[in-house]
Amino acid sequence: MSNVVRTLALGLGLFLAACAAMQQQKAQASRAADTGEFHNLQVFPQNISHDELIANMRGFAKALGTRCDHCHVSNPPGSKEQLDFASDAKPEKNVARAMMRMTRGANDQIAKAVNPHGQMITCNTCHRGHTVPDVTAAEGGATPGR
Repeated sequence: MSNVVRTLALGLGLFLAACAAMQQQKAQASRAADTGEFHNLQVFPQNISHDELIANMRGFAKALGTRCDHCHVSNPPGSKEQLDFASDAKPEKNVARAMMRMTRGANDQIAKAVNPHGQMITCNTCHRGHTVPDVTAAEGGATPGR
């Protein structure tokens, strides 16, 4: 019976050690992603976390009804990464930066002053799933003050 207990104890010890090693690897990978290893960030802060950056990018893609390759250049087949995130070769990327600055400015200077509910302007405010805002929907709406 003591051999069975020893075997179980050894197995449990190895299992716990493996779990601890996996947790340590995950923590190291997370820290590596959070150390500012991004290249060519011009609007986002350099210390943005990987998760924050990805969440923002997914929000942009959803608001404009696009995928990552709308703004980011594709790498040649066989490359380690599918997209070259640092490249500025696509004009859409600089348009996105200008739109981010415009939205931030509108929120800082206007929305806070006139919006008692704290709602913020986002890409979706105008774009609603399209790369170009649909101004005809706004024209058909109610006229303010009437």
